[in-house]
Amino acid sequence: MMSSNTMRTATENANMTGSMSGAAAEKHMPDATGPSQPANAEASGRPASSRRASSTYRRAKLTVFGSLKAELLKLWSLNSTKVLLGIAVALMLAMSALSAWSVTFMASTDLNTGKTLDNPKPISAADLWAVLASSGSTAALVIGIFGVMAITSEYTTSAVQSSLTVNPRRGMFYATKSVATALFALVAGIVGILLAAGVLWLFTRGHDITALTSDQSRIIPVTLIGFPLTIVLVSLMAQGLGGMTRSTVGGVCALIVLFMVLSSVLSITSMAINQVEWLGTLSYLTPDTAMNHFLGAGIESSSQSTLAAAVKPNYWIPDWWQSGLILLAWAAAAWAGGLIVTKKADIK
Repeated sequence: MMSSNTMRTATENANMTGSMSGAAAEKHMPDATGPSQPANAEASGRPASSRRASSTYRRAKLTVFGSLKAELLKLWSLNSTKVLLGIAVALMLAMSALSAWSVTFMASTDLNTGKTLDNPKPISAADLWAVLASSGSTAALVIGIFGVMAITSEYTTSAVQSSLTVNPRRGMFYATKSVATALFALVAGIVGILLAAGVLWLFTRGHDITALTSDQSRIIPVTLIGFPLTIVLVSLMAQGLGGMTRSTVGGVCALIVLFMVLSSVLSITSMAINQVEWLGTLSYLTPDTAMNHFLGAGIESSSQSTLAAAVKPNYWIPDWWQSGLILLAWAAAAWAGGLIVTKKADIK
């Protein structure tokens, strides 16, 4: 009996001790509805902070070359890029072929009787280089449209929001897009002028060509190097117009006014009204006239020399190299305007 009572008492004491230990342990355990809440809040806060950290990390790791690569890929993915650059090169070839045929036809034909000459007249090398330069300037408007659409496509498709989310530094975004646009325009200009030179050579084979004089030799680097650079300036000026208008229609209209309408209106008005001949000077300050005058390198073809001797304007005309600076000023002003609007204006 005593041993049985003793065992019962020991068991009860053990149960009581276990209950007390369990209560103590339960007291020290965190409540599922109480102290665990800060832990959960802390856990839920960690992804947000890590997201901010990773965002800051991405911004820190986003380099100029990375942004440039992205802009090159975006431009190349646009169908308009391939179409417009292809049209620009095709125009250079077509105009070169047409002008070369005209020059060789005049050299092989008696203009008084219309009969073909047995011995064609020699062709001036200055005339051929002038043909090459003019064939390139024809494509400038198409390159300008490409420059406008390079940036307005961001706004018309609302892709600018995602672009600025990835690269919130608007200055870098605009600058790298400008470099990408300039590189595409430069490649198109180089390819186009070289192919146009090949077409010109094919048309003039078998004709005697007079050599350039020492004063005329500058037209070679001006055409081969200066033309691709002027194409780059036109593309940057057009991108600036697109950046300011943020509309493809508005940018293209502004480009057409500057490259086709303005110079024609000024020159026609100056010739029609003697009192405003000074408008002729203003016509030489327009982008298209400045570009053509620069590419001419101040060298007149035979037909231009005859016309210049017959008609001598009374207003000031800039030199060919000054025309290059005028085109540079136009491009810089338009590009800067596009940069200001891109950095300051709301993207919506």
